[in-house]
Amino acid sequence: MLAGIIDHLWQSIAFAAIVFGVAYLTRRNSAALRLWLWRIAALKWLLPFGLLYALGRWLGFPVRHSAIPPPATLTEWVSTGLSIATPAFAFDFKPLGAALALALLGFATAGCLWAIVRQLKAAQWLRDEEVARMEADFNFQARPLNFWQSLLLASGTLLTVSLPVVAGATRDRQWRQEILAIDQQALVTAKIAMKEAPEGIGVLSRITANNDGVMIHNINIKDLVSMVYGIDQFEVFGGAMPWLSFPRYDVSVTGPVHQPAVFDPYSLRQPVTNYLYAQFGVSIRVNGACQKPCKDFESFVIERLRHCPRPLGRNACDT
Repeated sequence: MLAGIIDHLWQSIAFAAIVFGVAYLTRRNSAALRLWLWRIAALKWLLPFGLLYALGRWLGFPVRHSAIPPPATLTEWVSTGLSIATPAFAFDFKPLGAALALALLGFATAGCLWAIVRQLKAAQWLRDEEVARMEADFNFQARPLNFWQSLLLASGTLLTVSLPVVAGATRDRQWRQEILAIDQQALVTAKIAMKEAPEGIGVLSRITANNDGVMIHNINIKDLVSMVYGIDQFEVFGGAMPWLSFPRYDVSVTGPVHQPAVFDPYSLRQPVTNYLYAQFGVSIRVNGACQKPCKDFESFVIERLRHCPRPLGRNACDT
């Protein structure tokens, strides 16, 4: 909590300094512009950048596959930027240091707010004078922004809003990958059990996770492979094999799950591959590479061995 307050005050002071600079560059332009600049600078003290950061984490970082990391350059920039924008979180302040930083930022905040209030009053007075001149002289018009001023204002606004969102999304992707790596390691030897799902419950699948394992309800082999490999259902094929789509199963996975709320089924790739091969004689290929264990001479992306060790539903070993 204290670290969040320190970072918010620091960010608000830095934002106010930027507004001072922009207001100085536009001092010969419309007073209405500077009035709104000071209003935004004042409102910033009530709206922390943490809200935009949280929005970025909620939106997430767009990747084709959950195992794909964000670009290394972007990750480095985000780490550097956060160390400057959120020093209290980046550097673990001791209680005495945090109290001293909070006191210094408190004095700086008081000075900034006093200056902003004065600038608001001055900008409001100039705006009223400008409106009076416009009413008295129909041809009077305040000086508009030139190209470079407009570019500066637009780019500054875009960066101010987008950078916290991008930082939040990047950090969320890194966090999810860390959890994925932990779950992958913990679930390599997970115990899996499959039984046929009751008939007449439709074709929708559902996955639930808790600290002790994962339950996948009403899923067929094709959709199971699609889920644990993180690919689209139409990317899984194996010739004219009806057992890919029927019957449907309830799959129980017993093993430790680090963060059930954000569990990624890709963590189950290896144990499911092992189980399908050992129990049903199903081997899987991805981009021509055989996923061990498998039979190297087969050519299907997902295939059934000629003599399966265990029946798949009602039609045992049919191909």
